[in-house]
Amino acid sequence: MCDQEAFHSAINYYFCPLPTGINTNSISMHKTIILCTLLCLLAACKVKETTGNNEGTITYKIIYPEIVKGKAYASFLPTKMISAFKNHNYKVTIKGDLSLYDLEYICKANGDSSATLFRVFDKRLFRLHKADEPLFLFGKLDETDVEFTDSEPKVISGYMCKKAIIHLASPETTKLTVYYTEDIDFHRPPENTPFDKIPGAMLEFQVPFKGWNLTFSAQNVEHQRLEKKIFDVPDNYKASEKGEIAELVSALIQ
Repeated sequence: MCDQEAFHSAINYYFCPLPTGINTNSISMHKTIILCTLLCLLAACKVKETTGNNEGTITYKIIYPEIVKGKAYASFLPTKMISAFKNHNYKVTIKGDLSLYDLEYICKANGDSSATLFRVFDKRLFRLHKADEPLFLFGKLDETDVEFTDSEPKVISGYMCKKAIIHLASPETTKLTVYYTEDIDFHRPPENTPFDKIPGAMLEFQVPFKGWNLTFSAQNVEHQRLEKKIFDVPDNYKASEKGEIAELVSALIQ
């Protein structure tokens, strides 16, 4: 990301008049360093303009409640999630420690097609979703209500984020907290999840899990060119039956 404040500060220093009685050789050396800094900052600005704001990756840290960390299945729980986005396509990848398994979700062309992919050891499966089919992580949802608030803004990974509270009609989890930004050109189509009404990119949010809320917090946002093929189902994945991937995931964390 281009730091405009640092860029302007460097310019002001470079062109300010020299005080009397100052060693000009020393000042010349300092200004040479400042000039190099200016060139680097200018290059960073150009890179950001070229890459654009509608493709890149967001890396999240997954934070678990203390009670979950003490469970027998804790060692199988993932600690990182990567969200890749490009125009109207995006992909979420959750990796388990030791690379034992990967769980991925791909959505293309503004929701026209989506799929869940799962790899455990050498077994690779995928399932294409119907338009009204809920993701197995959430199941069938009742109507949710989203409360948007201007209070408690939060800076996450360099972006000022707004707060939203999602109220669920669930006896186990009644609400989820979300921080989002509309400064990232992120298109997330309706997916039958609690987050369908959240605009922009979510940089911190909660997901219900076995009666607890897991927190996903963005650690890094990187705007970069992405190849279109990463949003395709690889040829070495086999189609699975409905519920098969959900059963395999549940078996890992029982």
